[in-house]
Amino acid sequence: MNPMPTLFQRCALGLWFLGLGLLGLLRWWMRYARDAQVFHDAVMHAWLWGSLALAAFGSIAILRAFAAHRRDRTSTQSR
Repeated sequence: MNPMPTLFQRCALGLWFLGLGLLGLLRWWMRYARDAQVFHDAVMHAWLWGSLALAAFGSIAILRAFAAHRRDRTSTQSR
């Protein structure tokens, strides 16, 4: 019988994507704060939307991991 994965193990990929998304948003903000004239630059839009998508995907993965962990924990306690 394999042991159940811990909450941190379940959230690892979501935390990774969330961290990458936040670092991308930081990079976007640093470039925007340095020169606000380049807001219409395609590279800035790629950083912004890509970072937001990564952060959203990471958040969803973390929420799903929490739900799965809670569901598994309650199902083993009721046995």
